[in-house]
Amino acid sequence: MAGQTPSWTHLSKMEIDGFEASDKDAFRGYAPGIANRFFHTVQQTGKRFDITVEGLENIPPGRALLVGNHAFGWDTMFPMAAILEKLGRRVWVLGDHLWWKLPFVRRVAAAVGVVDGNQENIAKLLERDELVMVLPGGLREAVKPKELRYQLLWGHRYGFVHAAMRSQAPLVPVAVIGSDELYDFVGNAFQRGRRWLHLRNLPIPLPTRLLPRRVQISFRIGEAIPCTEGASADDFHAVRRMRREAEGALHELIELELAKRCGIDLR
Repeated sequence: MAGQTPSWTHLSKMEIDGFEASDKDAFRGYAPGIANRFFHTVQQTGKRFDITVEGLENIPPGRALLVGNHAFGWDTMFPMAAILEKLGRRVWVLGDHLWWKLPFVRRVAAAVGVVDGNQENIAKLLERDELVMVLPGGLREAVKPKELRYQLLWGHRYGFVHAAMRSQAPLVPVAVIGSDELYDFVGNAFQRGRRWLHLRNLPIPLPTRLLPRRVQISFRIGEAIPCTEGASADDFHAVRRMRREAEGALHELIELELAKRCGIDLR
């Protein structure tokens, strides 16, 4: 009929996995049934491989931004599963924009609580007193070379601190120990992506081995860092101080846990 768009045109614009752009927004793509089954499986997997999550008592009762170091893989799913099982609270993860370009993977990610990492989504979640996990280092920290193991590559990323201060949400450091040792990556993964595929934001990590190394993986949740009363998110000095406090707390957790693995008590 005149004035109507032919159905074949509509079909040609559909995503192969049925994913819609709004599915990456807060609350939209989340599927409680799928998430519960997924995290139950994660918990069972964690028990099988003796993956531990300590410090759950440091999770505040209301809104909070959980801030972690990032290693290769979906390492955040283990503390998410533990918090859901022990505290009955779901955790949302701010995902890199790259996730939403991967068919089928993005459907699973959205269903279990991954949302697009932008200020609008953070604000919506914190307004509802949700727990939000942020990995400021993103992909560049996840695929860093072995020489930078356990280093935080946050650069000039302050957006998560701005969001915390606007919502008066505390920052909770979450350290993961072991994931950085699963693979030994070499070189610059982003430079390799630009050179091989001519894509600026698609890293190609190059491990020295195909199979992951057998390592003990553990998570330690630290004490919440409250926002300074009266501090403004528009005050860059206040924002920088809070980020440095979060970085310092996370580095301290990593240091303590690495030393404990070697039998050294730094407490």
